[in-house]
Amino acid sequence: MYWNEEEVEDYIRYPSEGSAKELGSPIYFIGQNELEQPEVLEDLVNDLEENGYDYVPLRPYNSREYYEVETGEVHSTDGDQYVKYNEIMLYCINVLTEYPFALATHPDRDSWRIVTPADLNTRTAKEFLFKYYAEAAKAVSNLIKEEYSVETLQEVYKEVRPRGGAIDRWSDAVDENVDLHAAEFMSLADLKEVVRDNEDLLDELGFPTKTQCKQAFGTVEEYRNKVMHGNRSVISTEEDVENLVESLEISCDLAVNAGGQGPGLDIPP
Repeated sequence: MYWNEEEVEDYIRYPSEGSAKELGSPIYFIGQNELEQPEVLEDLVNDLEENGYDYVPLRPYNSREYYEVETGEVHSTDGDQYVKYNEIMLYCINVLTEYPFALATHPDRDSWRIVTPADLNTRTAKEFLFKYYAEAAKAVSNLIKEEYSVETLQEVYKEVRPRGGAIDRWSDAVDENVDLHAAEFMSLADLKEVVRDNEDLLDELGFPTKTQCKQAFGTVEEYRNKVMHGNRSVISTEEDVENLVESLEISCDLAVNAGGQGPGLDIPP
């Protein structure tokens, strides 16, 4: 998996929101005895395909096996695929970097849930994921505010983002008596270019080169945009899950290096 268990804990944010159970979908179980009845199995497979099921855990539960609909094969589940229902969904997302699904377990067997990459395209997942990107952008913006006065930042921005619209948006807000720093109107693309232009900012955020800064911000921006837009899929290829997790890792590191909150950050009550 992308992270080991201890590393996952380093990147946990917003633990009161986004549990494994919330992320998961209802499970379609089939009995092991049904696999031995060709006519019954044929009807089951047709039903599974019509309803978009790819993986089906088998009963009895302690068999720890599942049926793969596409291949018709039975495979064993790994202990790492089981996540407690009340654990933060980040654990499930990490499981998906190595396995085709995670199982959110519950004391009530009927309340178990299955989590597949498709579940990362849901509104529930997107609302949870977006907070990571928002926190990173906020922390980097605050770091830039500490580095530059509004006047100096305007000059820097015009040089590094001559076609950007952040300063115009800030100017319009000032005309409406909104008292905010210009950095607060900058997108991730804007923040990236301002950081790349300043060696001190690069150093504070842990980037030895401008190229690494560009790549890191680019990864965050790509998945932030997918999460933001309701009609976009966050996950559309096998590589997307690991790239998504990498973007979350970078976002957390950006936030911490910029002076933001560390592990355990939560939504105020």
